[in-house]
Amino acid sequence: MIRLLPLVLIMALASGSVGANTQLPDLGDPTGTILTPEQEYRLGRAWLRSLRSQAPILQDPLVQDYVEHLVYRLASHSDLAEPDLAIVVVNNREINAFAVPGGVIGLNAGLFLNAETEDEVAAVVAHEIAHVSQRHFTRRYADSRRMNQAMLAAMLASLAVAIAGDAQAGMAGIATSQAAAIQSQLAYSRHHEREADRVGMQTLVNAGMDPHAMPRFFERMARSRQYAGSPPEFVLTHPVTETRIADSRNRAESLARPRLRATPEFDLIRARIQAAFISDAQQALTHFRGQYEGGSSIAQQAAGFGLVMSALRARQYDLAESTLHRLMEHDPDQFWYRLALAEVAENRDDHARAIEILEQVLDLMPGNYATSVMLARNLIATEDYAEARRLLDRLLLKRQDPMLWSMMADAWGREGDRARAHQARGEYLFAIGQEQRGLEQMRFALNQSNERFALHSQVRARLQEMERLANERF
Repeated sequence: MIRLLPLVLIMALASGSVGANTQLPDLGDPTGTILTPEQEYRLGRAWLRSLRSQAPILQDPLVQDYVEHLVYRLASHSDLAEPDLAIVVVNNREINAFAVPGGVIGLNAGLFLNAETEDEVAAVVAHEIAHVSQRHFTRRYADSRRMNQAMLAAMLASLAVAIAGDAQAGMAGIATSQAAAIQSQLAYSRHHEREADRVGMQTLVNAGMDPHAMPRFFERMARSRQYAGSPPEFVLTHPVTETRIADSRNRAESLARPRLRATPEFDLIRARIQAAFISDAQQALTHFRGQYEGGSSIAQQAAGFGLVMSALRARQYDLAESTLHRLMEHDPDQFWYRLALAEVAENRDDHARAIEILEQVLDLMPGNYATSVMLARNLIATEDYAEARRLLDRLLLKRQDPMLWSMMADAWGREGDRARAHQARGEYLFAIGQEQRGLEQMRFALNQSNERFALHSQVRARLQEMERLANERF
């Protein structure tokens, strides 16, 4: 069954009557001028706020860091002139990826559960980047003059909800005809899909990756559609036909095929995600213990990492730590093992040990995102709020990550600065689509900062900007 909003709720979203948490911007009259790149950017960020209010976002800084590096590696070899991307990982086992105007790129964690190689994940990401670089959304918007603002907003709202997956399982009563009508608006045209395949495959080659990964992935999706009662979400929004598979296979044959390369980081990330999605921690322990057996191959090292993650879930900290030491004997330079050691210490409430390990890693890899987030978290736990805020401030210069704002609100709140705590809380709520609650927090911050001129001016200016964004008309 296609998990989409009932039509009445979709139309309510389009008219803005559902509430501030899910309100999408008024897109104006589509018979007017085409969306500019700046409008695309703002539209994409508004849509991302809506997505965050509906879909479970994976809050794993190590996975986020890996995905961002992969996406930006591909983007740097794509047709995007100045990649300014917002990258999100949805905590859903369904196979899906998506691209939204203005450089929003996302993928479900389930993509890692089903892809067999890093190049297959990269093929999907490159395809989505191509949708952005070729401005397919805006081209559809320009071609569809009869599409009114309600239908366009409904299309984006439906995409957000489709990505949310299980979050909509409780919404019953959607008719097949309604689902089909909305689904027809979600799928890109065949021409756009072929173009995204062609451009995406060239991006893969430019990045030194295997273009054959794209037809391999498509073939797997086609098989899953054939034998499964409910096809993957990716197939629903990116129809895979035999002709498309054949076209991509033929195109791959004409492109340079790089040398096979080892990708241990992909296998480690895949195992980390697998360990989180196996329903029972004891089952996960049994699964990975059987695959690991103390071996040193890439697959066995990944299984060992999965065993560590499973042991953390099961609170078997001695097993997690001893396994990590064995892994480090084979690969002492893999800093993710050191981060996992810090995770073990954090779970034991030994925050001083976690901080020591993380600071050592940062000395070797200054500015690393995952390490910095974990360090800030442990610094807050030891009441070193000033150092935690220094780290978070540095990260927030590069990304407006809701998780960072939530940690910043925690640090300011524990330190007793109510004005800044409200300010950071407002930024967090606004970023996750709870716009009216975010604005309310900013107004609290404004009142609390009356006697602090610089902060008061800063909060007032930001509040005005947030009000404009919440009510933006394109």
